[in-house]
Amino acid sequence: MLATIGWTALLGAGVLIEVLSRLRLTRTPSLVRASALLATSLPGRVILILLWAFVGLHLFARYTIPGG
Repeated sequence: MLATIGWTALLGAGVLIEVLSRLRLTRTPSLVRASALLATSLPGRVILILLWAFVGLHLFARYTIPGG
């Protein structure tokens, strides 16, 4: 239950940052622009792939395996 709340809070924070950046209320780049900036270099691509694999694996294990 606590992990679900944490993932939901993380998702909500990401949506909030995206909305605020697209409305130009903050000086932070949108998530798409930040990801594109990371993807321009090899270490950035490795970080994005590892982050994607970490989140995907944890969400898969949490919500598809019975008793997980």
